[in-house]
Amino acid sequence: MQNRRFYRLDEIHDVTSITKGDLLAAVEQGELSLCAWVDEKSMGAMLAAEEGHRPALANLFAYKGVIGLTQDQSIACVHSKTAPIRHAQILEPDHVSHWREVKNDFPDAENGPFTRVSSLPQRPAAPFMAYGAIGTKATYGQEARQLAQAGPEEWNRQGFSGLWDALAKTGRALEAKPLAIEADQLRFDLQAVNAAFDLRPEGETGRSISIPDISKIETHPIKVMIRKVLAVDRDAEARKVLYAIRRDHENNAHQIDEDGLIVEIGHDSVEWFGIDDTNRINYKTFSNYVSAVRKTL
Repeated sequence: MQNRRFYRLDEIHDVTSITKGDLLAAVEQGELSLCAWVDEKSMGAMLAAEEGHRPALANLFAYKGVIGLTQDQSIACVHSKTAPIRHAQILEPDHVSHWREVKNDFPDAENGPFTRVSSLPQRPAAPFMAYGAIGTKATYGQEARQLAQAGPEEWNRQGFSGLWDALAKTGRALEAKPLAIEADQLRFDLQAVNAAFDLRPEGETGRSISIPDISKIETHPIKVMIRKVLAVDRDAEARKVLYAIRRDHENNAHQIDEDGLIVEIGHDSVEWFGIDDTNRINYKTFSNYVSAVRKTL
């Protein structure tokens, strides 16, 4: 067998002594995340969110390779025949091709949900976050929006034909669309398997198997980030913990938020990517999370 990093679910037993059932149980407990093989023509590179804004869009690209899934996405894929994946990590940047500006495909499209659309001179050399697929959807044009705000008096003046003409002049806006990941696309990352089960790579002496106790493993993404901060400074106040996570996010460091899940983080709230939508908590809830995590240390 070739010396690969990613293996299908049904062939993982050929390269590790851990059974497929134990591996999937670790996924369900949040100890191990899955990957998926995709062949997509129009994925979109994600830029980190700026202060007070949602993430922006960089270049479009084609990709035939493996993406990394979050814990929540992995669990959804295990429990569903098809799971929608709106964002993922590109694990094999060398497999990226047709790196291009958004305007090449959609020259007249509005930005839609993106605060800005930028262009990077070349693809990242390291793994990076991306939207599953970028397309467009129909939107009412500027004339229709102005008419809608004008009120009944202007509507009567324009008459039915004027209203119809304004509504007919639709435009296009960018849209992030999910990928549909099916079971046969799922992959185990052998490196992640070895790390999760404390296994030494094949060829090293003293190979041992140590099955961790996964009954108390924290799977909530924000609590996982809080734990990383408190592991360094157990007595840190909630505001200090929030600042540390925020700085990690703004600097695009991914030391605390390893999967790039945070969409926006401010003084009074945190928003992050869930399975197929975003979740938000206020500062009070975040502070309660810090207290709860601190008690487990």
